Amino acid sequence: MTPEQADNLICPLCQMPLNLAQRQLTCNNRHSFDIARQGYVNLLPVQHKKSRSPGDSKLMVQARKSFLQAGFYQPIAKALSESVIELAKASPVHTILDAGSGEGYYLDNLLLSLAEFMPDNSATRVSYGVDISKDAVLEAAKRNKQVSWIVGSNARLPVKDHSLDLIICLFGFPCYEEFTRKLRTGGHILIVDSGADHLIELREVIYPEVKKSPPPQHTELLALGCKEVSQRSVRFTISLDTAETIHNLLVMTPHMYKASQAGRDAAESLESIELTVDVVLRVFACID
Repeated sequence: MTPEQADNLICPLCQMPLNLAQRQLTCNNRHSFDIARQGYVNLLPVQHKKSRSPGDSKLMVQARKSFLQAGFYQPIAKALSESVIELAKASPVHTILDAGSGEGYYLDNLLLSLAEFMPDNSATRVSYGVDISKDAVLEAAKRNKQVSWIVGSNARLPVKDHSLDLIICLFGFPCYEEFTRKLRTGGHILIVDSGADHLIELREVIYPEVKKSPPPQHTELLALGCKEVSQRSVRFTISLDTAETIHNLLVMTPHMYKASQAGRDAAESLESIELTVDVVLRVFACID
């Protein structure tokens, strides 16, 4: 973690600015947080946890890592990067936070794309990946040492108010008031949600009845002074041809835990399947 990255962080206990001293972050109220040898920092106090180990388990993290590294969702990463590059062409995007960053696949791909297409300001870019799962952050810290990886909550982002140019949130849990509070005026929020047909073929195997629900509209952001500036649908087909890959996808989705035992058994018995990937990217500008 660089001093520039640490300069934007706040104490999760008292909201005072944090200062970097060797391998520790400290505030004036003498709260201190060690930077782990892997490079991440835990800014999720025990009193802010709802369970002993919140967020994705190690099993879920490893399954998602294997699935994403195989490239099945690369078109989503590409669409994310293209959308952010368009924003960066119009106004600077120097401070980026991935809210619910998981093992870091999407943020890492985004930063690589920004460095390739806009190398002139890549050195001044500061990026944060925040996830409530320690196992996910631990894996992310192995991926990109230039990112400040933080165990934390979307409901209490440990960064200063009005300090971010961009917040991205993919398949996560957006906290609208918190997001808008952390953005500078003119900053942007980019949210990626599942579409009505996302993984429809797998859902038809798992559930006796499938409901096609449209993605959320995030109208709460409009009430908070934001406006939607773009919307993009990404739809493609993937072929999974091994039981292991199907298992990894199942484990990394909520369906593993929502489905009945019979539904999970039906999915686990598959050796191959063709799936529709259907997602929607929405970009909101914070204008107040």
